[in-house]
Amino acid sequence: MDTGIIRYSPKLLGASSSKWWVVLDADPELGKYYRHLFYIHRYKCNKLQKPAWESHITIVRDEEPTNMLAWEKYDGLEVDFEIVPEFATNGDYFWFPVRCKFALELRSELGLGEPIYPLHFSIGHGCY
Repeated sequence: MDTGIIRYSPKLLGASSSKWWVVLDADPELGKYYRHLFYIHRYKCNKLQKPAWESHITIVRDEEPTNMLAWEKYDGLEVDFEIVPEFATNGDYFWFPVRCKFALELRSELGLGEPIYPLHFSIGHGCY
């Protein structure tokens, strides 16, 4: 089991906030570890670029909640999650599925249904 911190409307360097987003920030070393394993697995020929928000799980992806009273309610809260060891990619982005009951409960409390994309731990993108 790993833990992360809930963050609402995360900001990218040099950009405005992403208003209707909620992420679960994970330990950056965890993402670094998985990117290193990927590099070794690719015979030290391909590396992944770290995600713009570092190692994270997206809980809300640009979806305006219907229950605004719950918005930012859990900002900064530490939450448990479990990485499912089934590496996945769409050819550009790389991730692991995750289990996080609290993330789904948070979505429900905000008045949102199931996420468009299943919960996942983003580790990187773009092999080079």
